Amino acid sequence: DAELRRIRRDEIAMIFQNARGAFDPTYTIGEQITEAILEHRPLSSTAARDKAIELLEEVDIPSPQTRLNQYPHEYSGGMAQRAMIAMSLAAEPSLLIADEPTTGLDVSVQAHIIELFKQLRRERNMSLILISHNLGVVSQVCERIMLMYGGRIIERGTRRQLLESPRHPYTSKFLNSIPDVVRKSDVTPIG
Repeated sequence: DAELRRIRRDEIAMIFQNARGAFDPTYTIGEQITEAILEHRPLSSTAARDKAIELLEEVDIPSPQTRLNQYPHEYSGGMAQRAMIAMSLAAEPSLLIADEPTTGLDVSVQAHIIELFKQLRRERNMSLILISHNLGVVSQVCERIMLMYGGRIIERGTRRQLLESPRHPYTSKFLNSIPDVVRKSDVTPIG
């Protein structure tokens, strides 16, 4: 039990669907990210604050020194999502679980979040589990896809296998509900 708690605390991080709602509205973004850093690293408050600024820079938050002192309601949806990603990186996890990380974001912000996930996976050598109903987003970020129905995995395979040669009837119906232009453009290599 102790080992599982350590793994859950130190090696796995979670990003929730509604980033603004996941932050405590009574504390600044900086206080919350700094607290997460201090939970995982033996740093001084000043060093943790500097690390929080670095993390905000890493996820492309403009003017991170200023943004650190703002509250969640002062962030746009995309900025809140990036701040949540920064906070999840505090523990330097080897696995990041993202639950519907682009829901409610406009298309240009979604594209930015997708590129950020690709970059983080590459630079941090980190695994990512992306939970989403948006197969377009999943196919741009993930190498392997599992499709679920009724709480069970009904099909799994590489992105190419699943998009080009589905085996399960539900997968075929699901793919047929997506415009063809989106399906064909989503089989591009990750990079």
